[in-house]
Amino acid sequence: MQIYSYLCGVFWKRMYIHLDCNNFFVSCELLSRPELKGTPVVVANDNGNNGGIILALNPEAKAVGLKRGDPLFQVSQLIEPHHVTVIDVHHHLYHEVSRHIMDEVRRTEMVLGFVQYSVDEFFGQMPDDDPTRLRKYLQILKDLILEKTGIPVSCGAGLSYTLAKTATWFAKHYPAYNGICVMPADTREAALEKVPVKDVWGIGRRSFKTLDRQGVKTALEYAQLPEAWIKRHFGVVGVRTWKELNGSPSITIASREHQKSIMYSRTFAHMTNSKKVLLYELSNYASSAARKLREQRSLCRTVTIFLATNRHRTDLPQYNAGDTLKMTTATDDSTQIIHAVTHLLDKLYRENYQYKQAGVILGQLQYSDAVQLDLFAPEQAQEQAKQKRLMKAIDGINKRFGGNQIHFAIQGSEADFDDQPAGFLRPHNVDE
Repeated sequence: MQIYSYLCGVFWKRMYIHLDCNNFFVSCELLSRPELKGTPVVVANDNGNNGGIILALNPEAKAVGLKRGDPLFQVSQLIEPHHVTVIDVHHHLYHEVSRHIMDEVRRTEMVLGFVQYSVDEFFGQMPDDDPTRLRKYLQILKDLILEKTGIPVSCGAGLSYTLAKTATWFAKHYPAYNGICVMPADTREAALEKVPVKDVWGIGRRSFKTLDRQGVKTALEYAQLPEAWIKRHFGVVGVRTWKELNGSPSITIASREHQKSIMYSRTFAHMTNSKKVLLYELSNYASSAARKLREQRSLCRTVTIFLATNRHRTDLPQYNAGDTLKMTTATDDSTQIIHAVTHLLDKLYRENYQYKQAGVILGQLQYSDAVQLDLFAPEQAQEQAKQKRLMKAIDGINKRFGGNQIHFAIQGSEADFDDQPAGFLRPHNVDE
């Protein structure tokens, strides 16, 4: 595609952009089920016993009173009479579509530093600060993504990544914007005055409670607080958000430290129905993802796994499942993450299916210096320090001698799988 002439303009004039896929999980599912468009649809981690929760839903499902996070069994009185379609979650599909979006946007060469922040969100920069032209360029991207992938997106642009994401908030909440909002410097304060502080990117539940006690209700009121007060109550993370809201870029999205999730997955060379093999694969993914967490000084609050059969083998029974476990405390400890993966696999595994793909996703990432320990467990800090020393030692040995020299017994080795086809297992490397 043509490289637009604005790339030859003045490069020091730039705006940050944010693309957010609308109702992403549902939008992906509707690609293969277009007959459901215009009807209420939810995606849930339902394992067949009505015990899952709603992970995503479209506007039609919201209109009947459903919300994300609702347990299915508690809202059955809404699902059945309103003929709501419940679709099992397919994490592998969503990541495939997300990669497709990345490829299409990068191919245009319109966006500088275009990066994936999460499976349904992307950030980048455009070397132009004229609102009219920016809106035109974002419309081109929006139309292109819809045409090439079938996924509708909302777009925002601002003087920082946080302001760009805030602009997307307006694009999604105000229909008059038609899915695109550009927030130049002269509209920043008026816009922030309309945004609830709880909806600001980077303001967590605990921070919101502190702000609410101080009478801080809007994003603008947060931005007008003294920097020293912000630092005292919310540390360096809160200061970054404060600077970003004031139009001073302070976050580097290109660093994996700021990403919302880390995923390791693989499509197997051969199908398998062995739980032992799946545990081997998933525990190694978990170990790799945990090391990546520590490298970027992040912690995760959720651990998700997914399993999938071969959707191209229509002659075989199909089964796709995923589930998420929320950790009591944010962690980068491989032992805790692998334990969570083992627990989830015990819940999801079904015999008599030939599995083709599996993966681990670590979600709700946060800075390691922002973790809050349980006040009612004073021994927690001591145990956490002990585990950190262990993880540091393991990482150091593996870095020095290469590969995965030190690993947990549950990760196994290829020698444990002589009954599998030749070449089924590939040696795991935490740096892959």
